[in-house]
Amino acid sequence: MEKFKIEFKYASIFTAINLVWVYAEKYLGFHDELSYLHPVLSYLLIFPIGLCIVLSLKEKRKDYYSGVITWQKAFISGAFLSLIIAALSIGTSYVMSQYISPDFFDNAIRISIENGANENFVKQSFNLDAYIKNTMMFYLTLGVMISAIVALIIKSKAKSSSK
Repeated sequence: MEKFKIEFKYASIFTAINLVWVYAEKYLGFHDELSYLHPVLSYLLIFPIGLCIVLSLKEKRKDYYSGVITWQKAFISGAFLSLIIAALSIGTSYVMSQYISPDFFDNAIRISIENGANENFVKQSFNLDAYIKNTMMFYLTLGVMISAIVALIIKSKAKSSSK
């Protein structure tokens, strides 16, 4: 596991950011009357996850690969980081729904139905199981895409020793 120490570090950092984010959402009303805006607000997590991937890959290049990293190694590192983040999101989603905002799903269902959404669809969408699946897929897909792009930017070539 020493090989993936950096990935675990940044996945933990992102998970902490995510928990703070959830508290902020709750405090600002996005788990109550503004819950219809929650999905849009969640897309802003692109920035913290992107930052964690960039910092992780830069640290991996510098400290683990001694300044030289290929696109493939950087991509694999970023994809693995995304997988860890997706796995840890299960806990974050559970904590959100059970402790931080236990009424979140009920509020989201009620407000969606009041705004004319199909009741069956809403009930299938706003529950812990669906939320966990959607969150995991969001982080995994987004993380892999960001990793591919960042890997292109931070890849490096071996330094030639010319005399």
